[in-house]
Amino acid sequence: MNRTPRLEGMHAATANATGWIETNAARGPQCLFCGDPAGAFKPLDQGWSSSVKRLWWCRPCETTWVD
Repeated sequence: MNRTPRLEGMHAATANATGWIETNAARGPQCLFCGDPAGAFKPLDQGWSSSVKRLWWCRPCETTWVD
């Protein structure tokens, strides 16, 4: 049995909009690449931390990042 983690490309995470929470474009953080505000996010379960992290998605340049 192979227990090596499987790495997914960014396109696997953004292949569809299911599970993404839409946000007001003026409220999302600026994309690290194109500068446009992010339009959607997914909450990330930290488990060990009380801080809430979000996986942001910039649709124009198909970039994701954690904030």
